[in-house]
Amino acid sequence: MTFGEKLREYRAAEGLTQEQLADRLYVTRAAVSKWERDQGYPGIDSLKCIAKLMNCTLDELLSDDDAVNERRLEERHAKKMYACAVVCFAIAVLFALLTYFLQIPLLLIGAGCGVAAYLVFAFFSRPRFKRMKGNLVYRIVVFAALFLLVIAITLAGVL
Repeated sequence: MTFGEKLREYRAAEGLTQEQLADRLYVTRAAVSKWERDQGYPGIDSLKCIAKLMNCTLDELLSDDDAVNERRLEERHAKKMYACAVVCFAIAVLFALLTYFLQIPLLLIGAGCGVAAYLVFAFFSRPRFKRMKGNLVYRIVVFAALFLLVIAITLAGVL
């Protein structure tokens, strides 16, 4: 959470408008607005007054621990997705080998599904902050395209 978001949240919790907070800090309303939009930061004296008015410490007001913790959680999630991707790839290889040795072409469907799952988990194995910024529609389109590609390859192998 950025400083501006925290300031906005604390101000709203105290029931103050930007104008009222500005009056108490002896600054303009535009300055408070600028701080809340993260386009600038108050001086140390104003920060001390804000912390006192909002009944919090300077560390709580300025700390980026929320962002660091969120990033760590994203990295853990990405590691789990990577492990799932490796397992799916192993399953796809297993099905492909079974198809080859047992001469049962329908097992290629299992290999294709394993590859599709691998592609999906591999896509999500990068933390969100490193992945291309995209919305849900983008992710669905990527998943559908990869899935259709794998199904087409699998069906071509069966037929």
